[in-house]
Amino acid sequence: MQAVILPADLDLYIRKGVDQAKQLQARRKRWLRYGTSLAACLFVVVLFFSIRLSPVVAAYVSHIPGMEKLVELIREDKGLQRAAEHEMVQNVGESIQQGAIRFSVDEVLMDERRMLIFYTLSQDRSDQVLSLHKVELLDTAGNPWGLGGASWSHNLEPGQTTKNRIDFTFEERGEVPDFLQLRATISIDGEEQDTPVNVVFAIDKTKFVVHQPISYEVNQEVQVDSQRFTVESITAYPTQTEVRIRFDPANTKHIFEFDQLELADEKGATYAFWGNGLPYSREGDDVVIYHLESIYFAKFEQLMLQAKGIRALDKDKLTVTIDARTGEFTKIPDERLRLDALRQRDDVVGMDLSLIVDENDHSRYVSLLGELTDDLGNEYDLLQSTSSSDYPSKNIQLYGHLFKRLTSHGTPSEYSFTLYSYPTRLTEGFAIKIK
Repeated sequence: MQAVILPADLDLYIRKGVDQAKQLQARRKRWLRYGTSLAACLFVVVLFFSIRLSPVVAAYVSHIPGMEKLVELIREDKGLQRAAEHEMVQNVGESIQQGAIRFSVDEVLMDERRMLIFYTLSQDRSDQVLSLHKVELLDTAGNPWGLGGASWSHNLEPGQTTKNRIDFTFEERGEVPDFLQLRATISIDGEEQDTPVNVVFAIDKTKFVVHQPISYEVNQEVQVDSQRFTVESITAYPTQTEVRIRFDPANTKHIFEFDQLELADEKGATYAFWGNGLPYSREGDDVVIYHLESIYFAKFEQLMLQAKGIRALDKDKLTVTIDARTGEFTKIPDERLRLDALRQRDDVVGMDLSLIVDENDHSRYVSLLGELTDDLGNEYDLLQSTSSSDYPSKNIQLYGHLFKRLTSHGTPSEYSFTLYSYPTRLTEGFAIKIK
């Protein structure tokens, strides 16, 4: 395969891509620090689940003006519904007007591990797409607070008003202050605005301090295909449940993730990760903490932890290499991964990949890679990452990645990256009894 030369007008595209991706990349680096497997998109989540809302939640919020949207935004998560039932929602109602844009913090739902901010973003015009480009949680002195990850949904339709939520997961933070500041950079039709908006809001700590975490010591070893891991503990918070798993460093395979990791009670009710927030975080090389729906307020007599499958790959197959001169793979895990195009111009590298998947993985896209390196030690930023299906051949997934070289150590002859995930599995999943 020959390297493909980019078109002459690429420079304009690159500059725009760099500007739009700069803040995304900054968030991405921070998330990688805490172990997320997703690369550049940083959990741009579309909340599309539809599950019957708890009658208790519906009754609780029915008498509060403006709470209908909050109901919609927690509809898919039983744990958050129960937190709302227990009156953990803080009504804020703080807003700021900046030019034609109005930004409002409507409600907050939080505990010591997670904060959900429900917001409204509006303007007079209805023919533009209004969305968040960047968010930061600060104390009133302007210092970052609650270091961790942030996720939110992108508005894709033009309109005067958008209501949605921002999801913060805390990894490091001190005492919760009485007031916090949400700083948001707004995007109009994909163009980042120069001046961010800032909303200061009070924190009602009485809503969550009485709800201390509930821990279950498990310490059960699981072995599948000679690969070992230990489920050490399960800790329930009002907004999420954390499952702590330690992987044996002597394993010959790297375990990427579990298919449908969930807790299940004796009645068949399950608690899983719904695609909102941070799916997991890491502690060192061998410990992963998975975030599931909260069981904090649930009542059950028995509890199982189970997964339908385990994605894993031989550790000596994790690194993929590309000949920069020929545009061909020189090392791949198997023939299912293909390099359709390698684009190189100046300090920009683009690559189009295709991946052959089984029928059960048609709609299960993975984060193939995030970090690119080369044989000269250059550093790269991931500017853009896309995924799609090759219709009508649904068993082929298409991935596109665009990188910008940050250093000037010369023109490389080889690129390499480590796979973040891959659709190969162990022979079975697992199930263990927790209670």
